[in-house]
Amino acid sequence: MDRDVFTVLVVCQGNVNRSALGAVLLDRWAHWYLPKGAAEHVRVTSAGLGAPVGSAMGRRTKVIAEALGADGSHHRAAQITEAHLRAADLVLVSSHDQRDSVLGLVPGALVRTFTIREAGRVAEALPEWPAPHSLAELRARVLAIADNRIAAAGGEDDIVDPQGKDDEAYRQMAREEVPALAELAGALFGMPRPEIAAYREAVEAAEYTFPERGSAASTRSDRRQA
Repeated sequence: MDRDVFTVLVVCQGNVNRSALGAVLLDRWAHWYLPKGAAEHVRVTSAGLGAPVGSAMGRRTKVIAEALGADGSHHRAAQITEAHLRAADLVLVSSHDQRDSVLGLVPGALVRTFTIREAGRVAEALPEWPAPHSLAELRARVLAIADNRIAAAGGEDDIVDPQGKDDEAYRQMAREEVPALAELAGALFGMPRPEIAAYREAVEAAEYTFPERGSAASTRSDRRQA
């Protein structure tokens, strides 16, 4: 683990929808909310347990990312490795079964591995913190999330996998994933509570207009449009 870089690894099955969306949002939020001196040492990556390596972000997931102010155009799917897991300060997975798979590869990653929704539940219950100014503070916040995970036990962990499903499955993915990620960004990066609430409201209300396969996608914004 590189002590000069704080690495977040977001994981799903194919690394084209759930983990791809999570990574681009967390990366954007780290640069929006962290002080520059801290943000430049944060690295957000993603990978899949069965990734079609080199594939782009799903077209409908890309629309959602852009509506929330992130850019998914450069994403390419990658296959997870033990090296990815050992290098990560925080591992976020998209389902309970994926957490088991990750820990089967690197059992020692338990203290820093969470489902996205679990991490969001814990983060929501923590005190409101200002943005951290050091990597040591970021790592301390991951430990605080781990120390409080029992209090968040029993909630829903899985985010729907929309691959091969209809448009509504992609909207459901956003409703399940984005609020949890925003809560986590509050705990880690100091995203203000009104912004967290705004992201939650955005994905609850959004309809999203998805382009037909092969048509031009929507134009990216610098902030949430949903």
